[in-house]
Amino acid sequence: QGSDVIRSQRRDLKNFLLDYDVTVDLLACTPEGEGKLVYQLTDPDAIRISGEDADYSKRQLWDAIEEGQEIVWKANVQIIQAEDADPDKLGFDPFDVTKVWPRGQFPMHEFGRLVLNKNPENYHRDVEQAASSPGSMVPGIEDSPDPLLQFCIFFYRDAQYHRIGVNLHQIPVNCPSMAGHYSSLNSDGPMRVDANLAGIKQCVPNSFKMAFRPDTAEAPYAHVMDETARDHTHRNTAKMMARVPYPIIQKKYLARIYNIAPEYPKAIYDLLPKRQFEFSEVEELSKSAETFSKEPKFWPGEGDRLV
Repeated sequence: QGSDVIRSQRRDLKNFLLDYDVTVDLLACTPEGEGKLVYQLTDPDAIRISGEDADYSKRQLWDAIEEGQEIVWKANVQIIQAEDADPDKLGFDPFDVTKVWPRGQFPMHEFGRLVLNKNPENYHRDVEQAASSPGSMVPGIEDSPDPLLQFCIFFYRDAQYHRIGVNLHQIPVNCPSMAGHYSSLNSDGPMRVDANLAGIKQCVPNSFKMAFRPDTAEAPYAHVMDETARDHTHRNTAKMMARVPYPIIQKKYLARIYNIAPEYPKAIYDLLPKRQFEFSEVEELSKSAETFSKEPKFWPGEGDRLV
């Protein structure tokens, strides 16, 4: 219902006046909407302030930062262990955004501060083109099964591609912190102003950027293909690999598929018109194929498995 929440706040399409009935109607018809109306000022205070200065809050923040004040919020998190996130144990769904985790049971842990200490130099460049997204996560941090979060992870970025364009990360305000530039594996598109990949392969995975799971081709080759289909696969793959100028790429690919079936890469290797390494190197490399391009700090521990 995320899109309906946004639509409920739009102005009336007939007269462009605020459409209060649709906003309240959605909240009335949606149990999850309970408590979504905010209260910061009394109605008389809000009327007075907006009449005197409609930009009151924005001006107050701007002036404070211009005077050198730091606007600071403490940043806290609540932590719950996976085995404790059971609705039957808690009496509520911990991933329901309308519920609050009891602070006595799950205390707040301060981990930093959110500080505003610089005003934008150009409002359009630094604010209107900003594209924050909950889908932009530090590697090693995963999203929760909160349905609202799942919705936002997809639609925030989707809306930003429509509003700003596929190359939104080249705008300085959206460039990763402290990075001199940002170049994703997206190519071309409006307003492309950098070297447009500059020789980086434009697909994921590749041997120069990122990687993938080694077991994705196991079922078709071993359990679906007949001998004729396998022979076609060997010949077609060998023909393509013959055009790859980097032996390490050929070797790594063969090492990956060695774990599917040893005869699979051997047949391809034998069909290569030019072999620049021994097949024994493929066999040895296959022992660590699942770790190619993987960060050791993110490897599963003993007894764990990736799913």
